[in-house]
Amino acid sequence: MKARIVNFLCFLLLACANETPKEDAGLIKENAPVESNPASTTTGSEPASSGKNAVPTVQSNWQSSEEDRQYIGHMELNKLYFRSLKEYQEKGKERMENIYRQPLPDAFAYFLVQKDRLIEQRKKSKFKVSQPTIPDGWDQPNFIAYNTELAELEYRYGDMDNLGYGWPVGFDPFSGESTPKHDYPFYPEPDDPAGTDRIMVISGYEYDKTTFSKPNKVDGYTKSTERPYNLPEPLKLSFDLRGLKVKHALLQLFLDDFQPATYHSKFQVWINDREAVWISSYLNELKQGGPIGKLLSVQILPEFLNEVETGQLTIRIDGPGTNSGDGFGVDFIRLLVNPKSIPVSALAGKVINAKTKAPIEQAMVKVSGGREVQTGAEGLFQLSDVPMGMVVIQAAAAGYKNNKLVETLDAKPLENLVIKLDPETQDNLAAELEEKGKLDLYGIYFDTDKAVLKPESEKTLQQVLAIIRQHPDWKLEIGGHTDAEGNAAYNLELSEKRANAVVDWLKKSAAASKLAAKGYGATQPVADNSTVTGRALNRRVEIKLLK
Repeated sequence: MKARIVNFLCFLLLACANETPKEDAGLIKENAPVESNPASTTTGSEPASSGKNAVPTVQSNWQSSEEDRQYIGHMELNKLYFRSLKEYQEKGKERMENIYRQPLPDAFAYFLVQKDRLIEQRKKSKFKVSQPTIPDGWDQPNFIAYNTELAELEYRYGDMDNLGYGWPVGFDPFSGESTPKHDYPFYPEPDDPAGTDRIMVISGYEYDKTTFSKPNKVDGYTKSTERPYNLPEPLKLSFDLRGLKVKHALLQLFLDDFQPATYHSKFQVWINDREAVWISSYLNELKQGGPIGKLLSVQILPEFLNEVETGQLTIRIDGPGTNSGDGFGVDFIRLLVNPKSIPVSALAGKVINAKTKAPIEQAMVKVSGGREVQTGAEGLFQLSDVPMGMVVIQAAAAGYKNNKLVETLDAKPLENLVIKLDPETQDNLAAELEEKGKLDLYGIYFDTDKAVLKPESEKTLQQVLAIIRQHPDWKLEIGGHTDAEGNAAYNLELSEKRANAVVDWLKKSAAASKLAAKGYGATQPVADNSTVTGRALNRRVEIKLLK
């Protein structure tokens, strides 16, 4: 782990030095183009040049020299860079040139003046610093290689430097290990791609210092940063497939301090402006804390592989509908197209009734980065070839409230896991709907290829009706979802009819003005339609709280 800068330097408000990219040996590679300016700290919703609160943007191919890195630390240079951009924006070009009595055409020129002054002072005092441990090749802002041991295409967006803090000697970010706890705030380097190595706070949070002392409302990342600099940025992946046929794709995200389970935030993930609801569901189960970082692998479902085929993936992570101060970070994203061999392990467990402890047969289990299975007569499940790291294991069964486990999976398989499902009740379904904003229900059944409710749907429908009566002010959307079997237009029409059938049933005993029906067809999968269990998970009625 890198040595820390001594306390007397804190007044300079500086941060980490940029590492010069080095080449890996033995791989075909190239620096993939990044759509946004790597030095930009702009948001995805507002250009850097617009608005009085716009974040300053600079264009540069600047890299620190070997000599510079003797005198200024990796993390402190980042802080100096960020502070220079912010100060230049706030004071303006004319005022800064008057103060320093020299031309300062942009914020980057001001940053270089600050850097050079600091280094000159340290040279005179013969003060030198230590740098963090970042293995050769990991410091490249982007990396692409073809036909490697891992995949037919291996692409990395962002350098692998643990947000600038470096790694313990011998640390493997793909092994399932957590990073050591680190301090904050931290700031991006000039060449860090947009959305990486910076603190982002969900855009739905309205800054109010009166909330800072309220429990489970605001985290340290939110308190230590400010708008507009911490607004979420899209991560813009750009890669050349070279004619490669995309059959399968895996996203590996090295995430830092996602805590929706603590702060009741509701993250959403979009890929090229299409919500990837299955990824959103995994993120919303996390409770990292620390703060620490860890790898999360997620499959790109078949319905989204056409986005990979474009060679451009814009990934947005945000919580626009949540007024909670949940800050987070992304160190890097690795995309593996047609994976071959990656570090994997296995897990096994049981799904049981939380009240009676009885095993639940035909419960549907899915795991992030892996596939889906159904439990047998003893409620048992087993999954192999699961990518190591954080794993989210979700279980669902008709008549039960969905539940999950979040575990760390390394080379040693996880065994004897127990997922407890509570029988559906009015109270626990209402609580989940209020906390997460939506419910996936698997206890509502229809005749095959029809929108006719089956009698066995009665129990779950009565629970929904009780929620509506208990919360008459809630505005709810009843969404119908199908699997991907058959014609897309037919599935969309069928899902609309089924959603309307549920609303019609509820209207008999509840106020109709607060209910809306919408059909989604197979456009919002939560699992892989190529498996029997995945298709069963995708056939669902979803209740969304619109308020």
